[in-house]
Amino acid sequence: MGILFFLIHTLSYSQQKLVLTINFQDTKNTTLQQHIDIGSELQKNENYIKSISYFLKAIKLATATKNNELLFKSYMKLGNSYMYSWKNEKAIEAYFNALTIAKKNKSIDQELIAYSGLIALLPLINKEDKAIDFSLYALSLLDKASFRNKENHVRILTTICDAYLAQGNYTEMFVHVEKGIALAEKLNYKEGLVDLYIKKGKYFRHENKWEQAFECLFKAEKILKENNIANAFFPKVNTNYAIALCFYDLKKYDDAIEYLLNSIAFIKEKDLEKDNVIHTYNLLAKCYSEKENYKEAITLLNKVIDLKNTARRNKDIAANKFHEQDSETFLLQIVALRNQEKAAKQTMNYMFWGIIIATSAFFLTLILYIKKQKTNQATFKTLLEKISTLEENEKEIFPKKPKNELKNIPVDDATVKAIIGRLNKLETQEYFLNPNCSLQSIAKKTKTNVTYLSQIINNYKGKSFTDYINDLRIEYVLKRLKNDKKFRSFSIKGIATELGYKSDDSFVKHFKKKTELNPSYYIKELNKIKI
Repeated sequence: MGILFFLIHTLSYSQQKLVLTINFQDTKNTTLQQHIDIGSELQKNENYIKSISYFLKAIKLATATKNNELLFKSYMKLGNSYMYSWKNEKAIEAYFNALTIAKKNKSIDQELIAYSGLIALLPLINKEDKAIDFSLYALSLLDKASFRNKENHVRILTTICDAYLAQGNYTEMFVHVEKGIALAEKLNYKEGLVDLYIKKGKYFRHENKWEQAFECLFKAEKILKENNIANAFFPKVNTNYAIALCFYDLKKYDDAIEYLLNSIAFIKEKDLEKDNVIHTYNLLAKCYSEKENYKEAITLLNKVIDLKNTARRNKDIAANKFHEQDSETFLLQIVALRNQEKAAKQTMNYMFWGIIIATSAFFLTLILYIKKQKTNQATFKTLLEKISTLEENEKEIFPKKPKNELKNIPVDDATVKAIIGRLNKLETQEYFLNPNCSLQSIAKKTKTNVTYLSQIINNYKGKSFTDYINDLRIEYVLKRLKNDKKFRSFSIKGIATELGYKSDDSFVKHFKKKTELNPSYYIKELNKIKI
């Protein structure tokens, strides 16, 4: 009897404990869903900073309760809030965390949603090519998604359009725009229609078809006025900017200014570093300049320069974060896993053709590699000859624009001569290697303001300030690497630091743009010859 009582008592206690555990789990999940709902409502009302705190709480709870479905949702919403508040490096981390969960869950729907976040973000940090790679991969998954021909399908098409638009590929973008509009109209999905009509308007502007461009953009404007669109800041600013740009092209500057001022009226301090806001101020400055209101134009241009500098620093941080995530490897791993699943089901016939295709691809790659090496060799020899010749004549490796492309500036000759003298002195002192070298710092040292200095560099150096500094840095590194064997032993990061670049990626990008070679290749070839 004692043993029976003990067993019954133990069973009863276990059942009570199980009920309590289930109730506790349900309470946690309810709280978790509430955090997501509150954060979503704050995000909808464009209170992104506060929404972030709720999504972080939701992530903590979802991790504790091992609720992968809501954990994925929380990370995606967190990434969206970070992106809307222009914290791109944190947005990348959140989207990649969501992608990792999708991979573990083997959910195509979740993968597509995570990729759509990355595709939307990458053009903002100048990673357009990666955005296109991800877009092509996302398109290959769409047929298998449960939300095909639903609102999420439209969202993915809009982000793919963003990638092509950032790359300047209007033709490919237009194909997806038309598909997206047809589907969004069928679903009566207003948010998607606004975005897609803006993109369609941009396409017609690119084609100089102004009537069609205005028709599309005014449709977007009408939808925004007649509907309560979530996160309306971006579409409102983008619509006003696109319409103003068309008016500017048609030299209707007052109409353009009216639309741009409409946007500025609701722009807040926290929005100033967003690309579309910077573009708004920049276009407004151009409009005032065309109307010969130079005082207002100069004030706005100085504001644009400051905002661009801050935004550029933030983009560099985000780009480095993306590099750390090693996105390309991540994508290849996913593709490899899918191929492994297919390989287990394939017959010997498929394997045979796979080997044939792989072998063909290998030889094709080898041929392209050899061809590329020959091109690089020719480029290297030409560059080396050019450096040697120009070292003897003390000329610039990267020449300025022809004189007939230069414009006059409203300052007297004596002032210009004095500023150029100080500018040349800074070149001799190699101030351009200073990591704090900027238009503002050089303006201070040459005793002028940023506007005059920018114009003088454009006129007398025949290039923009950015190109001017990068040309000096790349000329310097080409010559020093050629003549300094010890310097060639530095790492790419070390060389970039010596030149004043904030990151090695930035150095490699500018080196390749100016020489058509990677710096590592240039160093390797220099080490092969006796100099």
